[in-house]
Amino acid sequence: MPSNNHKLEPLPFKDFQVKVRRLFKRSENIASRRFNAGNDDFKFVILTLSNRRHPRLFSPSDIGKPFEAFSEHQREAIIGSMNSLSKWGHALPDYISASDRIIDI
Repeated sequence: MPSNNHKLEPLPFKDFQVKVRRLFKRSENIASRRFNAGNDDFKFVILTLSNRRHPRLFSPSDIGKPFEAFSEHQREAIIGSMNSLSKWGHALPDYISASDRIIDI
C-alpha cells in the first residue's frame, strides 16, 4: 500500500504556467545554443571579431570551447560579435557564384 505522507495542494493553471515558464527559461539560453551549435570555423570568426574589439581576449586554444567555458566578460563579447555577424548576413545573398570573380572592364 503506497504511503501518502505528502499532501499536494492543487495548483491553479495560471500559477502552473508561470512555474513551468521559469523552469524552461532556466535552461534556455539562445546565445549558448547558437554558439555551441556552430562549427569551429564559425567560432573562429566570432572569436576573431571579438579579439578585434577587445585585443587578446581570446587565444587560438579557445576555438573549440563551449560557450559555458568563458567568463561573463568574454560571453558578452561573443554575443556582441554574433549580433554583428547576424547584421552582416542581411547584406549578403544566400549564394555567390565563383563566376563573379571575373570583372568586365
